[in-house]
Amino acid sequence: MNSSSLYLLIPVIFWGLSYIAIKIVLAELEPVEMISLRFLLAAPTLWLILRYKKIAIFPIKNVPQLIVGALLIFIHFWVMAVGMIETTASNTAWILTTAPIFIAILGWVVLKEKFALWQSIGLLIAAVGVIVLTAKGSLENLKWLNSRGDFIVLGSCVTWAIYTIWVRKIRDVASPLLMTFWMTAFAGLIFVPYTFLTSDISKFVSLQTDTLVSLIFLGIFCLAVAFWLWSEGLARLKAAEVGVYLYVEPLITMVGAWLILSEQITIWLILGAVLITVGVFISENQGKKKAGKRPTDA
Repeated sequence: MNSSSLYLLIPVIFWGLSYIAIKIVLAELEPVEMISLRFLLAAPTLWLILRYKKIAIFPIKNVPQLIVGALLIFIHFWVMAVGMIETTASNTAWILTTAPIFIAILGWVVLKEKFALWQSIGLLIAAVGVIVLTAKGSLENLKWLNSRGDFIVLGSCVTWAIYTIWVRKIRDVASPLLMTFWMTAFAGLIFVPYTFLTSDISKFVSLQTDTLVSLIFLGIFCLAVAFWLWSEGLARLKAAEVGVYLYVEPLITMVGAWLILSEQITIWLILGAVLITVGVFISENQGKKKAGKRPTDA
């Protein structure tokens, strides 16, 4: 394995384990509290990385657009965390794998990019996979009260697609790393004070060790370091070579959740995961041949 591959594999491992860390943190903190602390840890880390790479953070261009991006990334994290309260880390990881399809749909609607027949077929297969994964062998489980967490996590695919399309529209503002720093910093400036004003401070002082370690992992390694390494990897490999790494992420989550959280690996989870993977693969690869580049290829 060459160094370029490691730039992509390490972030994928971090992101795969992030869903497990989120489940651990949500046992003690509310979603807004967890997300605010992630921003509080990530922004200084990203600043240090920018200093290391000798990238100036000033002047700031297009502040309103960056603030909108900050709000969008907060909404995405919040929707996903709310959903994860009522579903498993494994389900979350596999459902979020469908995000590229939602990005393609929004790209078709907003950016007027082509949405090919193969992408529609892939969407249908992936949708069946999500239903199989959520139903767990019984259609009764598809009721809102039974599968609410899975449906909310699926909604976070839409919020991620909106965020991705927005970043695509403003990507000329600055480098991806610098944009991430400012969006994280702006989000922190908005939500960290709100969290400390509305939460019991003693709650943060008495956090369990597992929760504290998970928070540090989520803020520093998953949000800051992982994005830096991923950006470096994207600069070294062709877009076609990058997608395969994202399929490894939910596998890491599934195995890690089984070992750490004792989540069961059922036949329905495996079948749903296979269908989702096939659907996304068809949509991403066959559709790409017909429709050209999309935001995720940038």
